[in-house]
Amino acid sequence: MPEYVGIRMLKARAGEIVRNVQRGMRYVVSIRGRPVALIIPVEPVPESEKQDAWESLYRAGSLLEWKTSQTTEELLDEVRG
Repeated sequence: MPEYVGIRMLKARAGEIVRNVQRGMRYVVSIRGRPVALIIPVEPVPESEKQDAWESLYRAGSLLEWKTSQTTEELLDEVRG
């Protein structure tokens, strides 16, 4: 069950609230008693998913056919002018 916190209290105790969120707490932020936002912990990305993303990028890059003999540095210099 999330804890309710007013916007003024959020401003005054932001550091404490963020540390509590890191520990798994959830907060509903209200303005004038009306809920307007939810502060929840961010789900960490498993290491295997990070690796999969890099592997996908690597595979996509290997499919590109470069039609130049220039190095990456030379191409960047050319683009930058």
